[in-house]
Amino acid sequence: MAVLSRREWLYKAGLGTAVLSLAPSLLTEEPRAAAHTRGNISDEDEIALGNKFAQELEKEQPIVSNSVIDPYLTKMVQELASKSQRPNMPYHIKLINNMEVNASSIPGGGLYLNRGLFELVTSEDQLAATLGHEIGHVVGRHAINQLMLSFEAKAVLKPVLENLHKQNGVIEKIILSMGGAVGMLAMLHFSRQDEAQADMLGFYELLRAGWDPRGFVKMFAMLDKVEKASGGRRITFLSDHPPTPERLAAVRRESHLVTIPPNAKTDSFGFHAAKTALHMLPDPPKPHKQAEKK
Repeated sequence: MAVLSRREWLYKAGLGTAVLSLAPSLLTEEPRAAAHTRGNISDEDEIALGNKFAQELEKEQPIVSNSVIDPYLTKMVQELASKSQRPNMPYHIKLINNMEVNASSIPGGGLYLNRGLFELVTSEDQLAATLGHEIGHVVGRHAINQLMLSFEAKAVLKPVLENLHKQNGVIEKIILSMGGAVGMLAMLHFSRQDEAQADMLGFYELLRAGWDPRGFVKMFAMLDKVEKASGGRRITFLSDHPPTPERLAAVRRESHLVTIPPNAKTDSFGFHAAKTALHMLPDPPKPHKQAEKK
């Protein structure tokens, strides 16, 4: 016999709509993030590793700064993170001058948004959904757990843990030996459960922070349209995610099971000012051409 969730039981009992109108929290099923990281490393250790990883990542990526965009993104991330299940991490965000549609997060609260994805979104709630999902990965300890597995697989976990708080270059050399920070990020494969959890954690971050969580619906609908327009070719940063229509259906269902305030934010002047500022950035660097084979 299948075990029903609380939400499914209430609906099968014919009580779902009535309960939702009185106490929507009884139906919401925000996932609870794991309380511990693989290996039980502390938050301080995760932050230290994240800082070293960020230093290497930013050597490899064309980070770009702008006086309008930077404070706008920082404020949004801080507001979302403060309503997350892990608000104590030092969240920060930087823009990468790369037109690939992508966003990522690293241990300790570092977020990176590609210019290509920022240019693609058309409303602030879509951007909030993107950032909320990445914060969800930090909250769920997905990146740090995957990095721990990578270090274990290469038998370098012990020196990593021993040198987290030392300025001796050991961890930086290990990262370089494993393909660099960008290469390591590309090799991290979150499970479908991780991705679904990050979506739901982000959904409720938006709801609590005052944004309309249906920004997730708009975001996934847009990405699905982009994928279909490309002949079904998956966007690179979605390649390891569950199918976009599946994620769209999940957040659409969730949006019907919560009370969304009528004044929930969907757009702002700041969003459009930041979007305008994108056009004042220098052109993205051209990708290096591979040397011709002889």
